[in-house]
Amino acid sequence: MCDSLCDNSRVLAWKTQTNLVNAETYFDEHLRVGDYYSQNDQTLGQWQGLAAKRLGLQNTVKRDDFLQLCRNLNPATGERLTQRHKTTRVDSGHEVANRRIFYDFTFSPPKSVSLLALVAQDQRLIESHDRAVVSALAELEQFAATRVHEAGQISDRLTGNIIAATFRHDTSRALDPHLHTHCILFNATYDDVEGRWKAMDNFEMLQAKKFVENVYYHELVKAMKTCGYEIQNHARGDFQAEGVTPELCQRFSKRHQEIDSRETELLAEKPSLANGNVMDMRENIAHKERARKVKDITASELQGRWNEELSPAEKSSLCGLVQARANETRGSVPDAANRALSWAEDHLFNRHSVD
Repeated sequence: MCDSLCDNSRVLAWKTQTNLVNAETYFDEHLRVGDYYSQNDQTLGQWQGLAAKRLGLQNTVKRDDFLQLCRNLNPATGERLTQRHKTTRVDSGHEVANRRIFYDFTFSPPKSVSLLALVAQDQRLIESHDRAVVSALAELEQFAATRVHEAGQISDRLTGNIIAATFRHDTSRALDPHLHTHCILFNATYDDVEGRWKAMDNFEMLQAKKFVENVYYHELVKAMKTCGYEIQNHARGDFQAEGVTPELCQRFSKRHQEIDSRETELLAEKPSLANGNVMDMRENIAHKERARKVKDITASELQGRWNEELSPAEKSSLCGLVQARANETRGSVPDAANRALSWAEDHLFNRHSVD
């Protein structure tokens, strides 16, 4: 899901993976390498979640463990994890999954943050993004549930544990700087009441999506303020970092512009589409109408491409902003932390935001 519907987007719509072959290919051709192929750079996924710990999965995601979970097998024992017996079926001569394998969604900061983190190379912002993702995913975990069948009735029971694998990427398919993290949630959770692994019901998690988005933004902004940045809040609920111009954000949002252009074309061809779910239409464009990955490009070459799109004055301004914020907070961490805490107190939200 690297082709975000909007480069300023927060958590995107959930995508459900049900094709076993695609799920396994997805790990090798996308999650581990992002949106460009490189011989030298690979993304190391990280395990998160109480259910992952129960399975002994911690730290770096290993390919064999990921693929075992795709097949509904316990990575440690090779035994079937949840009790669904027929996990595959044959469709048009190909073996496909007979179950939901995992859910894929993405955390993305505003474009200005990507520019400061990746183009101006403020490593502190990448670390802030990572911590915000961990916090938001931990909150989401509390809404994990499973179906309960009793006396002819079906209900949900909260389990509060997930098996999650996270992969941080740094570009869009158009190779613009686009910091984002894929969160893969496997379709399994441990039911303490029944003492067994069961399929995960994601209804409560979807209901909590807005709350989880807010957790991510809240934690990210708090960290950015500790790093010395000022924030411009937008009425629609997102923000940008002060000092990064809208023109610069637009220039490095080429994939977003491609999707905008294709949406305009489709609505002109079929005006009736405007009466449907436009966000779903954009999601379909993002995933089905995208260029092939660029091969054999390194991170340093990407940095060179980004620098070429900046004038000397823009490059100086962007890097100068990072340096100034670093100098401002160096030796004055308590003041920066106090300002961040003050902001947090002014912008507190709670679980009542869950609809």
